[in-house]
Amino acid sequence: MVEAFGGVLNLIIWLLLIVAGGYYAYRCLLQTKGFIDQYGFGDGAVFMTRLVGTCVGASTAVAIVLLFIGPQGAWAFVVYGWIQALLAAIFGYNTVNSEWAEVEGVKASAEGYIVPAILLVFHLIIMFNMSDIIYGAALAAS
Repeated sequence: MVEAFGGVLNLIIWLLLIVAGGYYAYRCLLQTKGFIDQYGFGDGAVFMTRLVGTCVGASTAVAIVLLFIGPQGAWAFVVYGWIQALLAAIFGYNTVNSEWAEVEGVKASAEGYIVPAILLVFHLIIMFNMSDIIYGAALAAS
């Protein structure tokens, strides 16, 4: 398995991405009320919180499958994760530092952009360290 990921560091980062995705999918889908209450979103946020959980959960499931079948040619999946983390970091920062964070009852947290920024770095490391693995089939076809 280590060889399929091009080394221990890459495998550890892949596993950390799975753990992070699993944690947030679990919180959004199975601990929705607690997650909403933690940040003061209000009960009207149940649908959107669970919708986000389905996206994160699906991505995490794909990462788990790729853990076992190998990441060869998975460039689109890795790039998707990078783009999602980039957008989450930008919009998370903007949101936490906006008037929304001043709404009564909302508990804005830097977690909204710090965690995506960390995931962004993890995806960048994967993209560079594993480029020959994840882009291999795409580069060979061109």
